[in-house]
Amino acid sequence: MGTSKAHLNWTEAMACFRLTLVCLIGWFGMVNLTHGQVPPKIIFDTDMDSDCDDAACLAMLHALVDRGEIELLGTMISAKHPWSAACTDAINTYYGRPDLPIGVPKGKAGIQQGSKYAEQIAKEFPHDSPKYEDVPDATKLYRQILSAQPDHSVTILTVGDLTNLRYLIESEGDDISSLSGKELVQQKVAHWVCMGSRYPADLDPGKWGNFKPDAESTFRAIEKWPTKITFTGGGKFAELVSTGKRLNEVPQNNPVRRVYELYFGGKVKDRHSADQISVMVAARGTGYPWKLVTQGHNHIFANGTHQWQTDTDDSKHQYISALAEGVDPASVIDSFNQLILHQPEERP
Repeated sequence: MGTSKAHLNWTEAMACFRLTLVCLIGWFGMVNLTHGQVPPKIIFDTDMDSDCDDAACLAMLHALVDRGEIELLGTMISAKHPWSAACTDAINTYYGRPDLPIGVPKGKAGIQQGSKYAEQIAKEFPHDSPKYEDVPDATKLYRQILSAQPDHSVTILTVGDLTNLRYLIESEGDDISSLSGKELVQQKVAHWVCMGSRYPADLDPGKWGNFKPDAESTFRAIEKWPTKITFTGGGKFAELVSTGKRLNEVPQNNPVRRVYELYFGGKVKDRHSADQISVMVAARGTGYPWKLVTQGHNHIFANGTHQWQTDTDDSKHQYISALAEGVDPASVIDSFNQLILHQPEERP
């Protein structure tokens, strides 16, 4: 007796379902490193001032460390806000890592923007961060951290201005390493995951987002970067997987919950998850559940606006600004919340 076409279609559909389920289980909160696999080594670079998703992003990174999925090498500040470093240190301290290195822009480097929460978090929560002027230079700290790592082992994750990467890439050899910044990056950095901006283009010249406030640094960093860059987008894509309001489920002494309260004037609400997307890409890769675009290159204009162009291809450039076909946004939101709501075993 022959197999009917309907039976074949049903069999194929079930096989496809099982494969999709395996992918979902592997990605949505149940990722385990195989024996001998080295967790990604991540340097986190944030402005930690104008938006609240930076704080949720840092909470996720700490959760991923606790789960053994990543190694967090340092938390760099790209902004000039005088309380951003202390705020970041307070969050690191809450999650049991008070000694994570923190660096800030020095001299003329960096853009200062307002913050609804940075100073308050620094004053309400314990930390031992010195005054801004005494926090280490981000360029030197980058060079120190990178020099100590195995070749082609580091992922840099930026969710703020690209100030620090511009000055890193333009740095010269010194007593830390004889290599120039570009040579050091070429040797040590495997992947840069860059949250910015909206895809396929953002031609609005307004000074918002991660690319336009320090447009010169954006242009120089991306133009000179020698290794793979995955850009992740914001806008409607990030709003589709908004998170935040479930922070009302964690203790009131959680600094990330407090960041969202301060940002929204006293009540925890949902906010876009632009930075959270980039965390997952840095930690778990560019595959499912993302739609990855590899053909073309990100053309950066002098004012920090940009356009993805397909007339010429740059094998180092790729972007994510959509979910893969068939992915339920609610499942992605749940995977984010598993990490955002994670609590350390011992809290100060």
